Amino acid sequence: MAGFEPEKDVMVTDPVCGMRLTPEKAVAQEECEGWAYFFCSEGCHKLFLTAPERYSY
Repeated sequence: MAGFEPEKDVMVTDPVCGMRLTPEKAVAQEECEGWAYFFCSEGCHKLFLTAPERYSY
């Protein structure tokens, strides 16, 4: 995402597997309907892309 810089020391949750991680450690990120999503692996990211409505906030 262009222009998005997360705050330091913030923890996020991979919406697919529930893993907690910092945005800096995320393997991938995606924006969907104005929300930023962070993923621990390409597998979780790909699964999200197949059905974002299942994992979206």
